[in-house]
Order: sequence, then structure tokens, then C-alpha cells
Amino acid sequence: MVDPQRIFAIPEIDTPLWTALPPGWLALLNGHSGSGAPVLAKQFAHAGVGHVPVLFYTTYERTADVTNAFADFGWDPASITVVNLADEYYERVLVRGLDVARAREVGLSLSDLTAAQPSDRRLGSFSLTNRMLSDLATIDSPFRLVVDSIDFFFEVLEPHDVTTVARQIRHRCQTVGGQALLTAHSIAHDRSLFGLLQDLADVVFELKAEPRIDRYEHTLYLEKVANRPNLTHIWRAVMNEDGWHVEDRAPEST
Repeated sequence: MVDPQRIFAIPEIDTPLWTALPPGWLALLNGHSGSGAPVLAKQFAHAGVGHVPVLFYTTYERTADVTNAFADFGWDPASITVVNLADEYYERVLVRGLDVARAREVGLSLSDLTAAQPSDRRLGSFSLTNRMLSDLATIDSPFRLVVDSIDFFFEVLEPHDVTTVARQIRHRCQTVGGQALLTAHSIAHDRSLFGLLQDLADVVFELKAEPRIDRYEHTLYLEKVANRPNLTHIWRAVMNEDGWHVEDRAPEST
């Protein structure tokens, strides 16, 4: 089992949450661009290293940028399986679409037709969700999974498919005792659909960067804990060379 002190490796969050959450659970982290949510997602992934298999699905960063970010904080990227869903989608769906468009525009030669291999013709059937869920299907023990971010899913999937894949991830977590974190970076999602994801999640976080006179102040909101509303909390979030840390906010003067 995963060390109870290492959900985020932030004791103020980890200790109360671990006892409140079921053995397998789904978390949602909402953090707009510039909030630092991608670092917190990587911190969540790293916290599982050495205890369970860790899968990190990126949908917007280059793979090298992901692994470099892990290394920058002293987190070993070699212990984490990084999968670039955006690259795979581009290579196996969008490039295929460009080939089709070119063929319609200029036609295909006999050499083009004979050069196409059976594997090439199968690329158009690539399923983004099946690609990820097939990985989970091979894991029969606790695991840790991050999708950073689901914004890409909103762009390329039908709305009901977004909630379906979230339900499938959550079901797999419940079945084998896994923990999954989905992040969202945009505030432009359909409110009702995003609300369904919040309802589905066992725990919901939001990380905000709010401007002050000469700097940005980061605040981490624990907005939902399954069946334990008394555990919701607001912390001031501070980043150093080890990643994110939290501290209780000072009472506001009246």
C-alpha cells in the first residue's frame, strides 16, 4: 500500500485525507494557467514512487519538458511512466487527417497506394481513451495515475465521453485500490459538464494565483472530501526547491 504520508508529500494535507478517503479514489485539481497546478500534479505522481506503479499522462507538454520538470525538483523521472497523449493523437489521428486532405486535393499515385502498409491504415482507428484505459486494464494492484490535463479531452472528445473515461478511471481505482488525479487548467469548460466531474471526484482541489501589490499569492483550496465536508480547508501555498508546501493563512484583519 501507498505510504499514508505521501498523497502530495505535504503532511498537512496527506494525514487527514488518507483516513477519510476510500482505498481507491479519484481526485480533481483545478488550476488556471500560471497557478502552478502542473507542478502539484507532478508532486502527486512522485509521491507514489517506490510504493506503486506511477503513470503520468501529459496532453500539452513535451515529454522532455515533463521529465526535466521532475528532475528540477529532485524527483526521479525514470521511476515514472510518462505517456504523451497529445503526441500520439497528433501522429495517429491528425497526421492521418492531413494525409487524407492531401489525397483529396492532389490525388494518390499508384506508388502511394502500394507504399501504404496495413499498420498505416489502422492509425485512423486510434482511440484516445482506449489507449489510456488499456494501460490500466493490465494493472491488477494499486497504482497512481495523473492526467495533466483533461482540457485536451474536452477539445477532442464528445462531452459524454469525457465523463465516461473519468468514471472508468474511478472504477478501476476502486477495484484495485488506485489513486488518480485529473487536472484542469482552463476556466472555459462547460459548467454543467465540469460540475459532473466534480461530483464524480472523491476529492476536489483548486490552486489559485491571486495578484497582490508586487507579487502573486498562491492559495490551495480543498473544496470537497467524500462524505467529510468538515475536512475542507484553505491554505496559503508556497513553492520552494522541493515543490509545493502549505501553511495556514493568517486571519484577516477586521
